[in-house]
Amino acid sequence: MGVLRVVCVVCVSCASSCASDHQVSPWGAAGRPTLGAFVARPDLDARLHAIDVEAAELGLKLEVELRGALRRGGEVVVRGYRGTDALGRRTSAVRVATPHGVVIAAGPLDSGRVDRRQATQLIPSLLPGHEPEATEQLGVFRSGTDLNRDGAPDVVLRNEGGELEIWAVQPLGAARYAVELAAPPRFALDVDQDGILELAGRIPLDEGDPIAPDLLDVAGFEGDRYTHRGSVARAFHLERAEGPGAEKAGQGKRQEPPKDDAARLRGALEQAWHAVLAGRPAAEALATLDREPVTPALRGAFSAHRARVAGAIAAAASGPPAPPGVGGVPTRPQGASETPARR
Repeated sequence: MGVLRVVCVVCVSCASSCASDHQVSPWGAAGRPTLGAFVARPDLDARLHAIDVEAAELGLKLEVELRGALRRGGEVVVRGYRGTDALGRRTSAVRVATPHGVVIAAGPLDSGRVDRRQATQLIPSLLPGHEPEATEQLGVFRSGTDLNRDGAPDVVLRNEGGELEIWAVQPLGAARYAVELAAPPRFALDVDQDGILELAGRIPLDEGDPIAPDLLDVAGFEGDRYTHRGSVARAFHLERAEGPGAEKAGQGKRQEPPKDDAARLRGALEQAWHAVLAGRPAAEALATLDREPVTPALRGAFSAHRARVAGAIAAAASGPPAPPGVGGVPTRPQGASETPARR
């Protein structure tokens, strides 16, 4: 019995000692670090000061500063900068900060960089129907506000080729919206007059093109992306596929087609383009196009544009239609990348 008592005392003593040793953890009684230990204290002024220091080191000059509100409170600051690279070319940069960090840092591009497709220019405001400029006067559709009504402030960037990007800003990061479009997005339109802009782009034409069709595509915001396969874009294309000469109820007979060959082919190409993007059968649209008589002088240009219409078929068929908008900002939209690198 005496031995048993000694053993029990020793066991209790050891257990007490071990329990006591555990309490020397630097994390206290919790025994493990809390999430707050890894998250920087919110401090917008500190983030802006860090941006100021970096801009001075890079020789960047502040051109515009915009402020907006985050979805769940707090401020977002959007800044656009300009500078000059080693070759004397104008450069640009964008910095976006929240109290929790610098969430977008785009540009300036290095002078020796060959691929210059990264968007580094801030577009302060989008003006429907026009390709935007960095000096655009501020309007309703400005960076730092919610452009698509998903709850998050948005920032519009542009690259040296004029192509637009839209980024959703969150307290701890930013995500670029995916864009599904048959032509690079270069401007915005409000095609259904609902106060939400659609991205738009045109197929570029060669100088002196004898036919010069206006091959325009639009992408509305639906679900978590801008897409030309949603209801807004399809309705836009359907209206133009019918054309101004289409017979409508109560409007009499079809208008006579133009007698000029170039004008006739221009109309046929545009009609086929919009029909395909409206979701009509592609084979039918191309067959109708192929029935058009083409003079030898216009054959080369017509063939090139027909190939573009065929390319729109592939673009229109790339995946299922986008789901209808259900609200809620994506933290990382499908197909989006993280915040762009500075260089």
